[in-house]
Amino acid sequence: MAEPAVNEAITSLRTNGDIHVPEGLYDQVLEAKSNLVILDTPFSEDVISYLRQMAQRRGHSIYAWNADTGLSSLREHGITVAGSKRISEALRFVMQSNRFGVYVLPADKRELTPQVLALLRQIARTKDGGDKRVLMLGSEIEIPSPLDRLAHTLIHKHGLTGKLRLRDGRWIRG
Repeated sequence: MAEPAVNEAITSLRTNGDIHVPEGLYDQVLEAKSNLVILDTPFSEDVISYLRQMAQRRGHSIYAWNADTGLSSLREHGITVAGSKRISEALRFVMQSNRFGVYVLPADKRELTPQVLALLRQIARTKDGGDKRVLMLGSEIEIPSPLDRLAHTLIHKHGLTGKLRLRDGRWIRG
């Protein structure tokens, strides 16, 4: 009997202290091999602020979804995508868009309906849309199979590792 496929596209990220967003996070999202990136982080709001800065500095199209406004531009305040109040509508917009973009969606179990999961699978399997990324953002994310094997997963942990390391001739934790 064949072994089930295991997602080898898992990257661990670590921060500590006052730093709540891993260095180079945006570049890791762009370089992911899948169009679907899952970021398991305890600091979702800090990541959104960081992505807003990236959108403004680099001029990239980065959108965040919320239930009140739908997809909203992080680069230009007040710009929203019409007809994207439901996640399924926002995902259809992503699939039809021919432009570069990073689309940030919450990884809320209540929003992961069968219709949404089917659309996410389509996006993850798309080979020609390498310039679009859907970033599922949340903490303790539970993505059902086989979607979890199609996505690139980033796991962000905050705090010291507990491992001893030799630094400047002294043993320290972290």
